[in-house]
Amino acid sequence: MYGLANIKRIFSFYRLQIAPQALVCKNTIIEGDIQIGNGTVVHVGASIIAKNGPIIIGSNNIICERATIINNHNIPLVIGDDNLFETDALVGGCGIGHRNIVQVRGKVYGSCVVGNNCVVGAACTTEPSDNIPDNTVLFGSPQARRTRADGNTDHIAMHRKHLEYIHEMLPRYNHIVEAD
Repeated sequence: MYGLANIKRIFSFYRLQIAPQALVCKNTIIEGDIQIGNGTVVHVGASIIAKNGPIIIGSNNIICERATIINNHNIPLVIGDDNLFETDALVGGCGIGHRNIVQVRGKVYGSCVVGNNCVVGAACTTEPSDNIPDNTVLFGSPQARRTRADGNTDHIAMHRKHLEYIHEMLPRYNHIVEAD
């Protein structure tokens, strides 16, 4: 939509705060009042759009290519720490806790609030007014739910390794927006 040529104009027009250790690629779409926390990675082609209210993204999140985070509400969309938003994920709810995964083409809609340690499976969609409790997994077709029993320790360890790798490799091959 805006491309690399106009990215500086977009960043200067809106209030964007990038923490010092965050990595944000220049060819992303970022609109509105947005805070990006320490260690968070925003890949090439991701979109973060604060239409009505601000978006506050915690630390150590991974927002993959073509993932979209959008706030259509008048209240802040707060996203916790250590979340993974995979390719083509769409997040438009009212809040996301810590250590969640929204898998490929997963969708969080409406005024949905996602707790901690949850998984929205590939191509799964939340109900618009859902409150997803902690440790819930949405999966399958037709869509079903279950409660996690694993304590999420494997995800936490893998997420840390993934972040370390991205922080090392992404700046080598992409233009990064400088933190304020």
